[in-house]
Amino acid sequence: MIFIQVFHVKMLYSGAYVKIQNGKSPFTILSIVAFSTLGYVAAQFLMSYMLTDSAYMIVLMMAYTVVSIVTAYLSTFVHRYIYIRKYNEKVLKMYPDLGKPKDSRKFG
Repeated sequence: MIFIQVFHVKMLYSGAYVKIQNGKSPFTILSIVAFSTLGYVAAQFLMSYMLTDSAYMIVLMMAYTVVSIVTAYLSTFVHRYIYIRKYNEKVLKMYPDLGKPKDSRKFG
């Protein structure tokens, strides 16, 4: 947890988050979330393996981890969907290309 806090503070003060939001960084929020999720699952597996000899308990902990991650991921998209449906006019003012086919969107 200390590593994550130090990493977050360095990213915050270096302006990396602003670069990511503006699309000027090779990293994306999705890649950061994916790598942190994989790190969490790997750490959970290693800790479970070190602390218990039961394969059944390790499988249960891994299943619980996967269900938790999938729930968090899906709840984010459900929240976005509800927000877009509720405030469709505001969203279309901010993102006029939303909902258009890919070949008719303006990038940049």
